[in-house]
Amino acid sequence: MRKHIFTICLFAFLIFAAVSLNAQVRAQTGVWNAEKTTISNYSLGAGGEMERSVSLSISFPKPFNTKPEVILSVTRYDGDANINTRYDVKIVSVHKAGFKLEAKTWGGSKITMIGGTWMAIGE
Repeated sequence: MRKHIFTICLFAFLIFAAVSLNAQVRAQTGVWNAEKTTISNYSLGAGGEMERSVSLSISFPKPFNTKPEVILSVTRYDGDANINTRYDVKIVSVHKAGFKLEAKTWGGSKITMIGGTWMAIGE
């Protein structure tokens, strides 16, 4: 019960703070996907011990007024089942109109396709 009261109070405080600051916080979401049929220089499926990477530029449906915070997730993956799975996906840069992400692999891993979702929160 205390947990619920605390959560409600915290939620009310956050709403009050947002309204009092006259901020228009909004969220936008989308999906991202990297595979050789959509990226001309796709190298994640090549194999080999060297690190390989691809970059994707994502545009927001509507630009933000200030640089938003972006959350990224991996929800889709297809690779060679006979080789260890190694990948790293990170946001390289964020601006008002979009962001750039990088997906990479190494150590013999072969990634046929990798993708996921993103959420941007800002004004």
